[in-house]
Amino acid sequence: MEGDKKHTTSIPPGIASAATYFFPFFGGLVMLALEKEDRFVRFHAAQSIVFWVCAIPIALLSGIPVIGNILGFAFLVAWIFLMYQAWANKEFEIPYLGAIAREQVFGKEDGAAAEEKPVPEPESAPESEAPTVDGEGKDS
Repeated sequence: MEGDKKHTTSIPPGIASAATYFFPFFGGLVMLALEKEDRFVRFHAAQSIVFWVCAIPIALLSGIPVIGNILGFAFLVAWIFLMYQAWANKEFEIPYLGAIAREQVFGKEDGAAAEEKPVPEPESAPESEAPTVDGEGKDS
């Protein structure tokens, strides 16, 4: 799996992706700047930046006793989960945030690919034999 992908850095993709989450902002920015070829690492780097930006309001709300504790715990669990997914070479996309990150790194063409694609219109069905006024089909 790793042999057919191009990498700019010599860091294995799973470790590089997990490091983007482990080091707040800095890890994502560094890997986004260094890695130019591997789309997997670039996606996780961008997603980690968006994830850490969303951490700012959570940090501000941490002063509220109950809500802050719940949000802080949920954020900690999400942080560990994202590091594990990246380390395991899985491209887990955070709902809404992952689409923003993908569009920022890869542009509109990948952002549109992540969204639901329109269903093609079905081909016109053959004309059915509708009964005529006398109750019989067309080919009587």
